Amino acid sequence: MLLNKLYTYEQVEGEVPSTLKFKVSINAGHEIFEGHFLGNPITPGVCQIEMLKEILSDHLAVNLFFNSISDMKFISMWVPKESELVFIDIALKITDDVYKINAKIYGESTVYFKLKGSANVCE
Repeated sequence: MLLNKLYTYEQVEGEVPSTLKFKVSINAGHEIFEGHFLGNPITPGVCQIEMLKEILSDHLAVNLFFNSISDMKFISMWVPKESELVFIDIALKITDDVYKINAKIYGESTVYFKLKGSANVCE
C-alpha cells in the first residue's frame, strides 16, 4: 500500500527468528505530508505502523495483520525532511502461526516509535 510510494527499504542484517534490521528511505515529498501537517510535516503514526507491517509481510512473503498490540509508544516526532533515512529493528518469534513482534523505528540519535504485538497471516 505505501511501499515504493511513501518509502523504500532494504534489509541490513538479521535472520528469522532473531532480530531483523532494515534501512528505510522515506519520500519526504509524498503528498501525505501536505495534510500532516502543511508547513511542518511529520510522519503519521498510522503510516509507521503500516510500514512495519508491510516490511515484515514483504520480507517473509506472507500477508500479515496485527491481531493485538500490547504496547505502542510514539516517542519523538519523525520529521521526514530531517530524517529521510531511518532504521527498523524487528525482533520476531513465530509460534503456533502467531508472529510475536517487538519493533522500533529510529534514526541516528532518536527513537521515533516502539511497538510490541502479535500478528497472523491473512487467509
